[in-house]
Amino acid sequence: MRNSGRVLLVDEAELLPLNVLEIIRRIHDHAQVGVILAGMPRLICNLRGKNGELAQLYSRVGFAINLGEQLPAADMHNIIRSVMGDDSAPILDDLAKAAQGNTRRLSKLMRGVVRAARLNESAPTIEMVKNLSAMLIF
Repeated sequence: MRNSGRVLLVDEAELLPLNVLEIIRRIHDHAQVGVILAGMPRLICNLRGKNGELAQLYSRVGFAINLGEQLPAADMHNIIRSVMGDDSAPILDDLAKAAQGNTRRLSKLMRGVVRAARLNESAPTIEMVKNLSAMLIF
């Protein structure tokens, strides 16, 4: 990995135990690759330590970005277009609105709408979005 230009991306990093965080720090130090730790706000606390005792680990943090709870509508539209292409045009706004800024919900909606369209041998419709949205647990 050394000088490969690659990035190590870890999702749900707030669940990692200290020894794994230390291993990731060593990978960063020795391989000189970027590391992105994605997780809930608890991640920052875990990187600092309960009493600030993890200074060596926390000193590697370049910056923390809070992405918030919701993606802006323009970003949702870009995701929908990139996944569904031209099929999304008639239902673009409806999918984005039904997703409520939540990418996991959007993913489930798109997957369900595409499946329903395939089963019905039709294009995705606003009605499919509404029906599926009503069934999602989020």
